[in-house]
Amino acid sequence: MKANNRSVNKNILYALLVMLTSLLSCTPKDELDVLFTGDSYTNLMQYVEANPDFSSFDKIVNAGKMKDALSAYNSNGGIDYTLFLPTNDAVTKFIDQNENYSTIDDLLKDAAYCSEIVKYHLVNGRILSNEFPNGALANKTISNYYLTIYFKEENNTITYSVNGESKVVNRDINLANGTIHTIDKMLTPVVFTSYQWLQKASEFSIFSELLTKCGLADTLNAFEVDELGRQAYNEHTIFAESNSLYAANNIATFEQLVLSINPSANMMEDFTSPTNLVNKYARYHILEKSVFLDELISGVYNTYGDFPVAVDLNDIIKLNTGTKVFNTIINNGDTTVINYLQVNLDKSNIVTRSGAIHQLDHLLFPYLPGRQSVTFQFYEEPVINALRTVQGDHLIVDEDLDFINMIGTKSLNYFKSATAITGNTNADYIKITGNFEFSFTTTKILAGRYRLKFVMDGGISTYASIQAYVNGQKVGVVQDLTSITAGFQTLTIGTVESFDFSTQTVKITTVIPGTVLIDRIIFEPI
Repeated sequence: MKANNRSVNKNILYALLVMLTSLLSCTPKDELDVLFTGDSYTNLMQYVEANPDFSSFDKIVNAGKMKDALSAYNSNGGIDYTLFLPTNDAVTKFIDQNENYSTIDDLLKDAAYCSEIVKYHLVNGRILSNEFPNGALANKTISNYYLTIYFKEENNTITYSVNGESKVVNRDINLANGTIHTIDKMLTPVVFTSYQWLQKASEFSIFSELLTKCGLADTLNAFEVDELGRQAYNEHTIFAESNSLYAANNIATFEQLVLSINPSANMMEDFTSPTNLVNKYARYHILEKSVFLDELISGVYNTYGDFPVAVDLNDIIKLNTGTKVFNTIINNGDTTVINYLQVNLDKSNIVTRSGAIHQLDHLLFPYLPGRQSVTFQFYEEPVINALRTVQGDHLIVDEDLDFINMIGTKSLNYFKSATAITGNTNADYIKITGNFEFSFTTTKILAGRYRLKFVMDGGISTYASIQAYVNGQKVGVVQDLTSITAGFQTLTIGTVESFDFSTQTVKITTVIPGTVLIDRIIFEPI
């Protein structure tokens, strides 16, 4: 694979590489060098040093040799930093709850861990509180992990917490090289994969035993070494079932769970076999990519199992609507049928090294959902997904692409607009120019007949004429983009058929060379 999921673009990686190289090569004299100073300039480090309320974190920064990182201006990639800054009381609270350190002096002796703490509190990008999502932040920390934000209403006021463990006290302290949000408890750096987290969580002992018995430990702990020499774990999402949920379904042991999945099972069978029903059940709880709750969209998500999980976001997050009737609520003559699963919002968005964990409210059995319209906006491409909140015109070369292939050109542009674009879903699009073939491999869609639609810009004389193909078969007629109405339009290209639950390769070939602006590809069930 040429890029890790949700990976940063080259400019950002280069910036991090330069910064980390500087940190690794610094001497005691270097530690005293402030990169930017002056009466009108205050950087993150200067703010920490000037305020006695943050003296404990100041000591941690120095112990971890991270002073230069907080002093630097990140000019590469055009971004700054966001620092979640713990108060002295926040550091004390962290130490009081930590089994490995009884005092601040004990913590300061562990220079490597102090470095990890600072890196985990420093996000690679300036993020103001009005940009907080109810889920993962758009950018990773410089230690390459996501932080999540939780919203909560208290006394008619919205409060924010980070990773569900630390409340944001003061927001939006804007400095020359970034923004500070102060927090009331120092964050615990992510040290576990999703599998390791579940192994250590007593409330998930049955579910974690299921993953182990099905031989999924190596799969869930797999990683590659990224461009900066860090362990980049293969990302996924786990829909976990707690012991309390099992108890509500009269399941108290792994053996009882096995029998609820397959009443004719015996405990000596090979649960590691992909054809085993228990194994299929376990793999169905794992999505192929990491998705936090705020990133979910209506549609189907591929799992490690045989079928996808269907998500419906019309009002609340619903999973696999129509699976079975879980409850019927009658209120003043109105009947509400609960025929879907939900996630526990307060116990989801758990951050791990390998992705998100969400907790379910009902047992999730493998289920073949009905066909829905499936939209692809190219966010399956890690490099594009990493840029989807970064405004501007971004050049992407072909070697950084995993699901897109091009012949006749070596690059494309991903454009993210600061304002809405009529006819365009997320104010972004891909631009390709020349005489080329552009092909995109989708994630799996269910078997059946679909209308293939493109959302593309038109009406400009320099635009191309194109022919579409799916899995090598020509679809529809040549589309002259110069002759369609100006602006983004939804073009019905033709009819295609998927014969099984499989990926589709959509190809656009220029008949007359020119420019193509494409927002998304749609498969609409017939």
